[in-house]
Amino acid sequence: MAPLVLKQLVIMLCIVSVSFFFARKIKPGKTEQQFLSKILLYLVAPCLLLHILDAPYDSEKIKQFIVIALVSAAMHVLSAFVARIFTRSKTAEGKALDGIDRIAVVFTNCGYIGIPLVHGVFGDEGVFYLTGFIAVFNIAMWSYGSFEMSGKIELKKVLLNPSVIAVAAGFILFCLPFRLPQVIAHPAALIASMNTPLSMVILGILFADFRIPSESALYIVHAVKVVLLRLVVSSFVMLAFMFIVLRLTAAVPDAKKIAFVLYIASLCPSGMVTTMFAAVFEKDTSYASLVVSLTSALSLVTVPLFVRLAEAVLR
Repeated sequence: MAPLVLKQLVIMLCIVSVSFFFARKIKPGKTEQQFLSKILLYLVAPCLLLHILDAPYDSEKIKQFIVIALVSAAMHVLSAFVARIFTRSKTAEGKALDGIDRIAVVFTNCGYIGIPLVHGVFGDEGVFYLTGFIAVFNIAMWSYGSFEMSGKIELKKVLLNPSVIAVAAGFILFCLPFRLPQVIAHPAALIASMNTPLSMVILGILFADFRIPSESALYIVHAVKVVLLRLVVSSFVMLAFMFIVLRLTAAVPDAKKIAFVLYIASLCPSGMVTTMFAAVFEKDTSYASLVVSLTSALSLVTVPLFVRLAEAVLR
């Protein structure tokens, strides 16, 4: 499995590289970046989730989905616990970055990188399993994430998030005895196919637009800590957790495949939500971009290594 993951990462890196050089040449502005991000967030990602869930009813998959949601919730709680333990700055400058650090540790890039990576390795079935993780991810993002950045939770944003709505609509559709008509299903599938290339194009633009912050010393110390927590510490913690989960869910169909899908989602670099929340809540966007850029680049090494380790452990 590790070679397949590495192959998919290399394919994705090729698209990122083309986007990087293209963005360096034409220098797209913030308006263009925001437009592409909104297209991905509000149109492509929901269509992908709807496309995956537009499948014949299967009672076993309903049970799998519930198990996945419960395990995913536990994974986010565990990640938040790890983030809280290791991100406690003593200086005012450091405390100003702690919220971003916690968001970067807890929330992975399970959408931009996780979906194409899982799809490349496990196909549509793998993405179906990932939808449960993404649903929990979005609920946690707009609840715990908002609390870390602003000290409050906005229930409306939790319930009306496009991805959560898409998963809810898709889940209802999955439980019904019919599928979407082709006139709707086919356009949705075509839009869904844009997820991987568009995600990598946006990531390439982010790399091209990156600038080293002036407060480099403080930022580098914090960024290195986040890189270790997100890509190394969390990976070991989640591997141990998935080992326990696999033993407890052995009776669930495709338990091993589900465990690997969720583990790969947990291995992804810091999510784009890190920079998005930094902008929304008026935090340090330069530092947030540094964290996302570093974890994204280094994940090319860590993800295949930890997948290989998981293959030896999760038997």
